[in-house]
Amino acid sequence: MDGRRRASALVDEAYRSLGEAIVDGRLQPGDRLRDVELAALMGISRTPVREALQRLERIGLVEVAANRYTRVAALTDRARTDMREYAAHTIAGVMHVALARADDEEIVRLLSIVDALRQAPSSSAYVEAAMTLYSQLVADSRNVVFRKAYEQTDLVLRRNLDGWASIDDDTREPLFRHLHEQIARRDANGASWTFLTLHGFA
Repeated sequence: MDGRRRASALVDEAYRSLGEAIVDGRLQPGDRLRDVELAALMGISRTPVREALQRLERIGLVEVAANRYTRVAALTDRARTDMREYAAHTIAGVMHVALARADDEEIVRLLSIVDALRQAPSSSAYVEAAMTLYSQLVADSRNVVFRKAYEQTDLVLRRNLDGWASIDDDTREPLFRHLHEQIARRDANGASWTFLTLHGFA
């Protein structure tokens, strides 16, 4: 049993290490991923590296052509568009559940994150704040399925949300004020609608 747990932990470590390298740009689209070289670099065997690459392929960060290559997948316009739609609706959906279950301290924390989202000076900062909001809402929801979904998609969300931001017009600031007030009141319907509107989906 200990051996199996250790093997699983090695796969998780390789998955997270390689995924983070793709997200932060140390590994670029098109870079070849050779399991022998990666295993030597990480000081582990090839088996957990291969399994980690398979997991990364399943979430779209790696592409594999049998007997030809394994490489970092390109980030396409379609992937960006699909991920922004998914992120906006998923965060709004989790928000709807979380606001009914969050305690007062958690509500204060959510309001602080929303303020950071509004004040984000760049898209990268906006994505980081959005992912922090998503993570906090998942925790506040007390929903195991939401937590599992977050764990399985956080890397690809962070990578494919590159360039994401809220709408940029005269309604932006009033909408953020509404979102702040609705979360403070635990108005799940209103907050979910406002979040979607801020991202052009309502």
